[in-house]
Amino acid sequence: MKVLLSLSALLVWTQVMFAQVSFRGAGPVETDSQGHVIEKLDYDRKIVATNGLPSAAEYRAELAERERMKKVAREVGPWFEAIQHLEIVQKEGEAKYDADGGGLAGDGAGPTPGQSGEGMAAYIEAMRVFNSNTAEGGSVSKDARQLKAALEELLYRRGGEVVCGPSRGVSIKYPLELLLVRYQSWKAQSVPIKELYAAKSADLWPGKVPEDAERVTKKVTLYPGEGGYISTGLYVPPGEVITIKCGGLTGNLTAQIGCHTDKLDPKIVPLDEDGNPMDDPYNPVVPNLAKVKMGWQQITDNRPLWRWPDMVRRFPIKKKREEIGHVLGGVLWLQWSGGSRPMEVEVSGCVQMPWFRLGIDSNKDWIETISKYPAPWAELQTKTIILTVESKYVRNVKNMEALAQWWGKAACIMLRVSGRALPTDTEAANFRASKREWGILNKKLVQMNPEAPPDVEGMVREAEKTPSVSDRYGIPMEQEPVPVDPKKPKAIKIPSRENEPKHTPMRIVDDVQISVGAGHSGYPIMCMEWGGGMMNLKHLQRSGSWGALHEIGHNMGQGVNGIFALPGNGEVVNNFFGTCTMNLLNGTRFTRICKDAWQAVAQNAEKKMPDLWMKSQVFERLVFYMTLAHYFGVESVVTVVNDKNDKYPTAATGDRLCCAWSKAVQRDLTPYFEIWGLPLSKAAYTYTQDWAPWPTDAEKGLLFTEPPTYRGEPMGDFEIEVSTPEEVKTRRQLRAREHFKKTVKE
Repeated sequence: MKVLLSLSALLVWTQVMFAQVSFRGAGPVETDSQGHVIEKLDYDRKIVATNGLPSAAEYRAELAERERMKKVAREVGPWFEAIQHLEIVQKEGEAKYDADGGGLAGDGAGPTPGQSGEGMAAYIEAMRVFNSNTAEGGSVSKDARQLKAALEELLYRRGGEVVCGPSRGVSIKYPLELLLVRYQSWKAQSVPIKELYAAKSADLWPGKVPEDAERVTKKVTLYPGEGGYISTGLYVPPGEVITIKCGGLTGNLTAQIGCHTDKLDPKIVPLDEDGNPMDDPYNPVVPNLAKVKMGWQQITDNRPLWRWPDMVRRFPIKKKREEIGHVLGGVLWLQWSGGSRPMEVEVSGCVQMPWFRLGIDSNKDWIETISKYPAPWAELQTKTIILTVESKYVRNVKNMEALAQWWGKAACIMLRVSGRALPTDTEAANFRASKREWGILNKKLVQMNPEAPPDVEGMVREAEKTPSVSDRYGIPMEQEPVPVDPKKPKAIKIPSRENEPKHTPMRIVDDVQISVGAGHSGYPIMCMEWGGGMMNLKHLQRSGSWGALHEIGHNMGQGVNGIFALPGNGEVVNNFFGTCTMNLLNGTRFTRICKDAWQAVAQNAEKKMPDLWMKSQVFERLVFYMTLAHYFGVESVVTVVNDKNDKYPTAATGDRLCCAWSKAVQRDLTPYFEIWGLPLSKAAYTYTQDWAPWPTDAEKGLLFTEPPTYRGEPMGDFEIEVSTPEEVKTRRQLRAREHFKKTVKE
């Protein structure tokens, strides 16, 4: 036995000595045409000993590494050598940009850097193959498999992950790291649950979960017809497995981990001679791969990353018990469709997140318990809107109920002025429990408990009880009282959710980086670092939230019947809906909103500029709508957008809008449309001829004038009064008088 061991040790020592001799006799290092060292995939590399000769353990480890490298070499084919050029560019970037704090993406230090050469040609090819052949559900070709093997080897060399987050961005300055971040993000979408790991990047974004945070079990009840994402108040820790149980699984149930739904795809564009990206969204410029490879054309990836490009992982729930998880963790949302009866879902393994639900949770609950939940993200929820922000923005909020009321009312007003339906009792079981105020009876909304405190729609419902807008201008239009039939059944105490109209609340999610702009509409509305402002009640009551209301307005469209769809209206009406909200909710005068635009319109109108609408900028066009709302009230907007009349003289948008608004305020608004140069048909003039024209000649000079102020505040109750109809003759009356005079003269 001793002899065999001695022979084995002698054999190992001989191999080590031979390797050491080979190392000493190694040839020159290979470089490229520019003298840069090419670190090839060398599975015949020599042993580097720590203390003179390597130990037997070091040698065995080296042999295992050689075998692994041989396997990688067989799998990657030509891809690895191509990507080696990226390592050269990477090292150049590290040497060049270390002074900038590591070359953080979007650091604003000069123009976007451009790259060229074989490394960038490989980057473009990698993006092409990666996006076309390794997309989830797509075909995986040999080329794609080789690329994945090469990227796996590069990730292995960097410890398995390239960290990316708000404090550690990655850009084309470090092209290899940028490529690897995109790869690891895609790879995370299909990591087997048994191999789940906690990504280091999760500590940077979406955030850390305290190790000692309690993992809880919670039951969530889902109701038929509830659309969109359903909040659970739960947060999935990064890399941890959670369990979802459904005793009676019906319909299609999907669990989503993560709320940041924007995917950040690459934006590869060539640079012009001045080093500026030739990025045209309407006519994209495609790089010339041959020129890039020869160094004749520089390119850039115009999409640096401040977080992983894909933050969300979705799981279809097919069994009564499923285990799911995500390397980044995130907010847990559910989606359910196809069920006919309520279904209960039990979730275990998550941590609780600060989740305030208006109508269920009180300020006392919030301060004492809910605000202290450990998740890094929080949600504020009403019947009409749900906001998802970082927990740091809400933990110190003292009056969460007032904050939720502001957002709930704002969303209701936006729905109202755009002609969309308000929620009734659809969310009652989740948000009002036993305090149900509204129910559905005979397809009508009825109040069940008059003593119940008003919910977020209370203010809007009160507006429905006020007299018609026309009462303000001398032409009362009486509202007939609704007859009460004592034989009819009273409102049911517990309305059936299945028989109620369904309402999906709007959603706004705060993010560190989104696909386009600082915010964009959609479901959910995505915004970039607006959380602090959206959770500041004093700021909201003073200035509103222009960005959030702007994007909600985009979701509202041009009104349900498209009646506001004038040409060039894309960024106008959405802002107008927001100004109506600020006027009703905060009491902000329309003339105080976009003051510079009012002044510009006043100057141009005084010059009698033709085609004022077409020559105006976006905010000046906004004044067109705000002027009407300022003089005739926001209720006139509601009347116009809910006008179901399809018998106007023509279907032209200008004609419809002029006729509908004239009808709503009982005034002939054709002179106002003429000021803006908006064309109207002869039929529209005929339709409005029996109402007194507005504005009159005397009013035109002061039409866009702001009331005088003292130290920035309006003086008293000064406001330009609208002339009463009795003071102004209609066009029909004027024509009749002229005809009478002409007849008498003859």
